[in-house]
Amino acid sequence: MDRILDTGSYGICLFSIDVLQDFLKKEKVRSKKLLKNFQDNHDRYLTLLAEGIWIPFLPINSIEYVIKLDTYNQSFDDEWEEKLIYHNFNIEVKDTLWIADIGSFYEFDKNEFLGNDEVSYQTLDGETLYSGFRYNIPSGKYLVSIKGFARKKKLNYPNPNFGFLFSLDKVNEFEGFNDPREDEKYNFNVAGMD
Repeated sequence: MDRILDTGSYGICLFSIDVLQDFLKKEKVRSKKLLKNFQDNHDRYLTLLAEGIWIPFLPINSIEYVIKLDTYNQSFDDEWEEKLIYHNFNIEVKDTLWIADIGSFYEFDKNEFLGNDEVSYQTLDGETLYSGFRYNIPSGKYLVSIKGFARKKKLNYPNPNFGFLFSLDKVNEFEGFNDPREDEKYNFNVAGMD
């Protein structure tokens, strides 16, 4: 079954909870407003990218996306068309990798992620939406590639018509880093490419 991520905050991010927690302790970050902290401290933001602590992919439309990880032998079939591909974003993993709505970092609560396979919430009409998924990944340093896909033939709601496939290539060390916020270089908004 497809994992469908609801992005209410115009972005997706990748992180490993233990790596993130270690970084926050080392940096003495006590605020739960991590997104604001990372935006207000540019040097810290660059360190996050260089050390593979966190990767934000934004801006994207605030809709639902199919999320796949090729490490799990997942891919998009011929009903989908590849629209974008970017490579070499750093991520360090300790046992688990989270792919989540970036809104999780407005008021970050690590307890939402600890011991859970997913983070979800209920809409007023009782629909369960998912804002984060956990993947078990061997510990290590990885270079992340992201591919964006669009359905060739659009389906009606609740079927998502866009998705992302993430690939992880294990490396011994990071050599430099890419900043996904370089808008002149990257466009992750696959839903805006039709």
